[in-house]
Amino acid sequence: MLDDPTLADVATLLAQAPDPATEMTLNELADFQAIAGHHVTFSMTLACPLRCEHCIVSASPDLGHTTMPVEIAAHYAAQMPELAASGIRSLSFTGGEPFLARRQVKLLSDAAAAVGIGCGVVTAGHWGKSRRLADELVASFPGITSWDVSIDAYHLDWVTLKTVTTAVEAARDAGNSVTIRFSYRDPPTDLDLEILAHVRSIRGVKVASQRIRTEGRAVELELEASTKYSPWVKPCLTQGMVIRYDGSVAPCCLNLVETRKHAFQFGDARTRPLAQVHDDFLSHPLLQLIRAVGFSEIWGWLQDDELTAELTGPLPDDACDLCSYLMRNPAIVKYLQERAAVPEIEARIAMLVSRLFGEDRMAKRLVERWRADPTTRPSGLDGYEDYVDAMTTRECVA
Repeated sequence: MLDDPTLADVATLLAQAPDPATEMTLNELADFQAIAGHHVTFSMTLACPLRCEHCIVSASPDLGHTTMPVEIAAHYAAQMPELAASGIRSLSFTGGEPFLARRQVKLLSDAAAAVGIGCGVVTAGHWGKSRRLADELVASFPGITSWDVSIDAYHLDWVTLKTVTTAVEAARDAGNSVTIRFSYRDPPTDLDLEILAHVRSIRGVKVASQRIRTEGRAVELELEASTKYSPWVKPCLTQGMVIRYDGSVAPCCLNLVETRKHAFQFGDARTRPLAQVHDDFLSHPLLQLIRAVGFSEIWGWLQDDELTAELTGPLPDDACDLCSYLMRNPAIVKYLQERAAVPEIEARIAMLVSRLFGEDRMAKRLVERWRADPTTRPSGLDGYEDYVDAMTTRECVA
């Protein structure tokens, strides 16, 4: 972090910074990708005091009707012991603006903290209008120890940089981990660089930069598409499933978070145990393949069956943008779902996830299915069941 950054310094850093994944070792990348195995996000509402032009979920002040009911939040809060027992170690709260659902966030974060689950929040920091108010809000959520505060040029139409800075400093001074989420146009504007220079000057916080995505209201912006790199070689960095305010489930918190028609369906979280929903998330063959290796294998599949003709125009080079592009094509979605569910392929995906992330539930599910109905067992996988049985033995000994 620069002690006294100039705009030229910041512009150089932003222009020269490589993709975050390229700065990681393979083990560090695997650890980051493994977060989805023990993390769940709750989208509390689409209501927000801001109505930013770039909002990927089109949040606004008039969407209060989308707020998660208190009784549903209490229902989820009661399941925190089961979530902890199933391996969940952290939760996030997002929106919209999650602090427009303070009672619900309080219920969930207190219940999670009581069983050792860490909590984080993503907020626009509109509540930092004075240091007293900011301190009071932070203190009222002791279960939240990780604070992500968003700021960018579009936010400044609705909230001042001083207000956001006050929110950041209040969260930081209370001893929390604080990250400023900074979004910018590609290429960045002068205002983008001024804001980035300011946030980099705030001591004791991290800064995470991300270009604006063409989702939600941002589809109306005239954004220049990025096609600098091959779109098929970048990893998927999903942080895990998102439980929406209405009980529906999204596979990630980015491009598909408010898209309802896609390949990854897990039912209504209001009527299913959350631990079971998460188990299904971690056992979905297509989703887990993308999570583990990105889209390189899928590119080979599409070439094999001559479906590349479905891909028109220059493809986005970002894995999240590519995902939403593919998942909005019904023919490709149907094909990919069927291909990933081929028994031999599903078994290999389960083993890949086990070896890469140390997650064995998908493989165990498959073996249980084979033993219940031997006709479902694919050929050519000698030793597979012995390997899975050894996993269980090791766990029992541990």
